[in-house]
Amino acid sequence: MKPFAAAIGAFALVTFFVGHLPVYVPVSGIVLAGIVYLSRDISAYLRIFVAMYAVGYIFLCVTSVLSGYGIIPLAIGALLPPPYATSAAVAFALIVYGVSFVPVIRSITAIADPYFESPDPARTFGRPFAWLARGEGGVGARLVAMLIIINFFQVAMQIRLNVWYRDLFNALQEKNVGQFWIQIFEVFAPLAAIWISVAVYEVFVDNALHIRWRTWLTHRMTERWLEGGTHYRISLSGTTADNPDQRIQADIRAFISQTMDLSIRLLSQAATLVSFVIILWGLSRDFAIPGTDGVVVPGFLVWVVIAYAVVGTWLTHVIGKPLIGLDFRQEKVEADFRFSLARLREYGEQIALLRGERAETERLDRSFANVVVNFLQILTRRMKLTTFTAGYSQLSVIFPYVLAAPSYFLGKITLGQFQQTSGAFNQVQSAMSFFISAYTTLAAYKANIDRLTSFNAAMSRAESTGRQSAIKLSDAPGTDLGIADLRLALPDGRHLVNAAGFTFQAGERTLVTGPSGSGKSTLFRALSGIWPFGEGKIVVPAGRSMMLLPQKPYLPTGTLRAAVTYPGVDAEYDDAAVRSALAAVRLGDLLDRLDEEDAWAQRLSGGEQQRLAVARALLAKPDWLFLDEATASLDEPMEAEIYAALRERLPATTVVSIGHRTTLIGMHDRHVAMQPGQAAGFELRDRAAARPEPVAAPAE
Repeated sequence: MKPFAAAIGAFALVTFFVGHLPVYVPVSGIVLAGIVYLSRDISAYLRIFVAMYAVGYIFLCVTSVLSGYGIIPLAIGALLPPPYATSAAVAFALIVYGVSFVPVIRSITAIADPYFESPDPARTFGRPFAWLARGEGGVGARLVAMLIIINFFQVAMQIRLNVWYRDLFNALQEKNVGQFWIQIFEVFAPLAAIWISVAVYEVFVDNALHIRWRTWLTHRMTERWLEGGTHYRISLSGTTADNPDQRIQADIRAFISQTMDLSIRLLSQAATLVSFVIILWGLSRDFAIPGTDGVVVPGFLVWVVIAYAVVGTWLTHVIGKPLIGLDFRQEKVEADFRFSLARLREYGEQIALLRGERAETERLDRSFANVVVNFLQILTRRMKLTTFTAGYSQLSVIFPYVLAAPSYFLGKITLGQFQQTSGAFNQVQSAMSFFISAYTTLAAYKANIDRLTSFNAAMSRAESTGRQSAIKLSDAPGTDLGIADLRLALPDGRHLVNAAGFTFQAGERTLVTGPSGSGKSTLFRALSGIWPFGEGKIVVPAGRSMMLLPQKPYLPTGTLRAAVTYPGVDAEYDDAAVRSALAAVRLGDLLDRLDEEDAWAQRLSGGEQQRLAVARALLAKPDWLFLDEATASLDEPMEAEIYAALRERLPATTVVSIGHRTTLIGMHDRHVAMQPGQAAGFELRDRAAARPEPVAAPAE
């Protein structure tokens, strides 16, 4: 922004020596240059608006000079704003700079700015607009600038249509048939064609920006949510970021639509306000107050519309303020209800086996009752708000006619001026009543901002928890995995596990046992680097891969092949390897269904899901494999087959298992247990050595 500020300042200095410009124009330019310079430190999104006001200032100066020298035709020059409109451009730039420090605006720009500052390569999306800049953020900024220019043009069209109304009604008053048809076909028809073309192009630009911004922000937020186990730590940190799926899918979409709609509309309304205040002031310059003996108040209608809009805005805020909290809660209860339905679909078999339909119906009824109760509260508040705003809007229709009628009947203004006065009044009233007409949208927008802000805050806390964890994982040369004075705790701070000076040796198959709740799974989470609560040091062998299979494996939606190759992708493994892994875990009956899409988490039994997870390990061939009761759903013969397959197909893999069955002892070389410690919690201790002989698979 520094070079641009210098250019604005230089341009303003030049205007001192150019004719046809009052002295306040270059002074305004100097002030604007200062605002542009200061704006280098504000929001990237708001900087676009400041820059466009600066461009508008230059445009107004140039057109005023050209019009003054007669270079621009009089018909066009008459439609241009007067030179003092440059001061309005400076005032609006100053307003944008000022609101950048308002807390709620900072909350909005904190979500919006990362996109417009992004150096990521521009996405092509079939190549529309990718040529605007190399970086995606630059493309987004230029699309916003294009929308601003389009809206300025539309305001100019509204001004021209206001003049057209005057000329049309004057032709009607004078019964001038020829002039009437000229106004219809030679003035209105071209204006309408241009208006339609610009409106269509605006839709194209607006939607192009929307999909670009949404794609970038969705990717960024999803990546941040999933990176480093943040999604897992959010659930541990006790934060209130409910339904992250909704916040990423619905709230991002709504935020972008509402941000663009409200900010561009507000900019357009500001330009409309300035333009039509000038027109309305001129029309009511010598306006006598109705009901008086010719008492004249310069710009009377301007003062009336300002007072009318200020009172209306204040009353709208008083009536509608509760909608902000209600809209926030509505999003939450709707998402909770949708999540309950999704869980019902996921666990349909278990619910049917337990005959739990009545309990589920009651639970869903309670959840939906929250939706209904909150919705009715919103409805009541919106009815009150609509009662006021509808009455306000209807009154504003007749208000200018009532005020201007005495002057018309006294012959002081023509029918065309009468109609022009009404049109200008309504445009100013509409612009000043922006917050009244958009209050319901603003309430939903504020709730949407709060949800995204709280989600970002929850991710930040989860990331901070991971960074500040006193459990340190470090790589070291060697092949063993060492634990040095490790103490694990629960999220509430209660002590859970002690493990001091303990080593899992490479190549040794170790079984970990202990009572439920003794911290066995928590120990595995710590070894995997996702458990943040506690302190101590874990030394993992450098360059060695690790894989953990939980008791209930995750099966992504899609094909069976995608479920088997997870967390890799289909292309990483050839068809023969996938088939071989499935056959090794006795899932040969699924070989012909590899490319079939289904809800496999519901289609496969618990034992089949666990065997599929083991097939993943056979494909990935990790150096270290942790099994957290990963075969608990299998019968003992099948469990023995699975361990035999692991020993045969992964001879170089170190296996560490959690289990409760005594038969597992013979399948491992070493047995360690969680036993009550002298202080609180449990301690990891060695038990008697297990049989080193491998267990052969039972004969088929």
